[in-house]
Amino acid sequence: MKNNISIKIIDSIGDIQKKVNKAIAEEANRILSQSKSRILQSAKLLVTDWISSQPEMEDLQSSSVGSLAGQFGLYAGQGQGVAVAIQNSIRNATSIDFKKFNHNLVGGFDINFQPSDFLNLLNLPQGFVNYENGQLPWLDWLITKGDTTIVVNYHYNAETGIGRSGLGNMVKGGSFRVPPQFSGTESNNFITRALIGESQEKAITKIFEKELGG
Repeated sequence: MKNNISIKIIDSIGDIQKKVNKAIAEEANRILSQSKSRILQSAKLLVTDWISSQPEMEDLQSSSVGSLAGQFGLYAGQGQGVAVAIQNSIRNATSIDFKKFNHNLVGGFDINFQPSDFLNLLNLPQGFVNYENGQLPWLDWLITKGDTTIVVNYHYNAETGIGRSGLGNMVKGGSFRVPPQFSGTESNNFITRALIGESQEKAITKIFEKELGG
């Protein structure tokens, strides 16, 4: 006759759950602590790609009449430096906020891409064009002013070989605003469009899956 083997669990279900949670928290904290720098670098690479692929960034570097470079009066060749400055500012603003998980699995791992006030961009020297009467905050126009009229009694005249940019100048009559296809507000501009969306979320998820072995 075979003897039955019995196992008696002396811990309560609550105690078991606490031990399981503790083990999970310790392992998650270990992996995330080790992977934090790699996750940050991967996120910064994504940011650079997302920003650089925006139509606004391409148009700022364009040498075509009617481009944003011409309409904002960027000096010839200035667009590339502007694009690099914007990319670097957003990449440098990307950070990680890691709060270790406790035995209740309360904690967090957040990737922060861009300050919502955009001050890191709006204060960039490259976001202004100097002229004889002062400075034109063209990047602020592009990011925050939407379709509102910015200049009254003047409009952009697209013509090769004239103006600071060599792509046109401002002449009397009419008004000027950011072209509607590029205009942005604080809640919807080429920066937010670059950083927020389903494809961006999937790309971030893939980073975590790679590091966590998912």
